[in-house]
Amino acid sequence: MADTSWVDILSKIIPVSVITAVGGYLARKFQVEGKRKQMREQLYREISNNHQTLAVCIALVTSVAGIRDGAPFRFGEKLGLNFGVWNFYHGEKRELLFDLNEAGAITRIYEKLTSVVNDDGSGYGHVRGKEALAEIDDRLLDKTLDQELYLKVSSPEARKYAEDLLTGKRPSYRKSLNPL
Repeated sequence: MADTSWVDILSKIIPVSVITAVGGYLARKFQVEGKRKQMREQLYREISNNHQTLAVCIALVTSVAGIRDGAPFRFGEKLGLNFGVWNFYHGEKRELLFDLNEAGAITRIYEKLTSVVNDDGSGYGHVRGKEALAEIDDRLLDKTLDQELYLKVSSPEARKYAEDLLTGKRPSYRKSLNPL
């Protein structure tokens, strides 16, 4: 009995098929968690980049020089918002996206961002842009979006901008939509 290893003893108590099934389950679970983490980071990075791009464009078109040149009327031209990550996970990997706790918030954010790009004739583009920014700000403030992850994946400029929001140094874009 001294020559028997613990694996031999364990295999006599628990069938090999059960051990294999449990091992397969655990491997799949770790794999899905890794993909979910990667997806969240990619989506948050894209939201952060779009947020920063939109904030800069709104500042430019609503400046005195921008208004003088009529930039608010051409707001959607060459805006440069990116939807590659969203399109990938909303299309092919849809089931993985909707496993996230914040899936509803992310979907609402992208609906607002899409409305900025798709000029449907309802209002000015820069106002729709402010609505999209207000949605992102609101989700960060109510912690529907993971603040820590958002700050982690943001560029230095976007991180500073988000930190100013979270610490109260700048108001949410919601304030500029409804100043009362």
